[in-house]
This record gives sequence, C-alpha cells and structure tokens, in this order.
Amino acid sequence: MASFYVSAGVSGLFALGTSSEFLTLEDSERFLLGQRAVEVCKGRIPVVAVGNFGSTLEEQAASITRMSEHGVAAVIVATSILPSADDLDGQLLRLAELTTAPLGIYECPVPEHRVLSPQQVRRLAVTGRFVFMKDTCRDMVPFAAKLAFAEGTALKIFQANLRILLLSLEAACHGFCGVVPIVAPELSQQVCDVDGFDADTRQRAYEKLMRMQDVLTAHRYPASAKYMLQRRGPHLTTRCRIVPPESFSQEDREALDRFLQEQNL
Repeated sequence: MASFYVSAGVSGLFALGTSSEFLTLEDSERFLLGQRAVEVCKGRIPVVAVGNFGSTLEEQAASITRMSEHGVAAVIVATSILPSADDLDGQLLRLAELTTAPLGIYECPVPEHRVLSPQQVRRLAVTGRFVFMKDTCRDMVPFAAKLAFAEGTALKIFQANLRILLLSLEAACHGFCGVVPIVAPELSQQVCDVDGFDADTRQRAYEKLMRMQDVLTAHRYPASAKYMLQRRGPHLTTRCRIVPPESFSQEDREALDRFLQEQNL
C-alpha cells in the first residue's frame, strides 16, 4: 500500500494512525508496520508513525526510541494513550527530554479524545523538538490560534477535519491529514494545492471528498475504505479488527459501487 501512495504523489505517509487500527495491534506488529512503511517508501516521501506505547512515560520513551530506529522522519505521540489525561503538555515535554528523535503530536480521538489548548501548543512548539501535529479539535478558533503560536517554529500543523479544511487552508495550515486521503489522495491534493488549481476545481474536488467521507463512514469504515482501495487496484482484503467480517455486507459493497459509479470515480 505504501507504494500506492508514493505513486499517487502524496507528500508524506502517516503510519499507525486510527485507520490502521493501531490500538488493536501487538507491539511486534506496530514496529513491523513502521519498518515496512519506511522500507517501501525508500526515502521518496517521509514516513511518520505513532510510537508511544507503554503504560508509563519511561516505557513510552523506550518505545519512541525503538520506532525511531526504523528510520521514520518523526515519531508521533498519540495524546489519547499518554499515561494520564492531565498535564498533556507536561507529559509531552518529558518525552522530549527522554528521547532524541524528532517528535510529532496526534490528538487521537480514541480511546479518549484529548485535545491540546493553543497555549499548550505554544509551549511545545518553542522547544523545537516537535515537528508535526495532526490537530483534531474540530473548531477553527482554537485551530487558528495554534497555527499562530506555531508560526516561526519547526512545528507544522495539519488539519484532520474535512469539514473545516478549506477554512484551515485559508489560515495557512500545512496540509490535510484525514480519512478520505486514504482512498482519494489525488482529490485531496487538488483541494490543498491552492496555487496549482483554480478555485472552482478545488471546490468540486472538496465536494466530492465530502460525499465520499459520508459514504465511507456510513458503510463500516475502515472496511469500506479497504473495499474502495480494492476497486482502485491495490491488492488487499477488507478484513478489519474493529469491524466483524460478517457486518461488512454485500449491501455495503453495492452501495459503495453505486457511489463510485455515480461520482465517476
């Protein structure tokens, strides 16, 4: 699959996110996936991967170091699996002290949605240790404040929420890191490339992405995304660990086929 995204011209690959069902994997599987993503991409695009596994900060720091040894451009810290729901920025700063790899932040919505405040983002950004953030606050006001606080630092903030993506791009976010780029990276690029495509083209692409996201989430995501990718050519199954095989039905497949035909995708 990594080769598919390289060929599609994406600017980077986020491995071990929510869509990869990373919370259901064994540690050995997680590190293997990070390693394989780097190996397949062969330096053509940067790979980042969630890597803070363990029940204590010390265990998570060791996990981050282990993931970094596979050659990822940055190891992502998922806030939802930090040892505590309190003092998020303090825990992130402690992990920065215990490790040497470039770090990223993912406000992962499961199993508990823990979102950083703009002030916490500023505290992290000025250290120079954090280079990537996947923001999931779903609100333009704090998102714009985070962008302002990170300006002039190494921290690049990406929008995960498609519904406020256009506003986020106007506010000069660094890109889109959401669900639908998994299936339609080319359309996502059209939306994000404000210099390469005219406003009408970008708006049409955005509307297609919105319809696609609604269909994907209505039909047993991430099995629905795997099915759409099958239709695009990559060889993979629709097996998931969070979606029982029997629940992704023939009716789901037919609905996805109709959507693809109607949208001429």
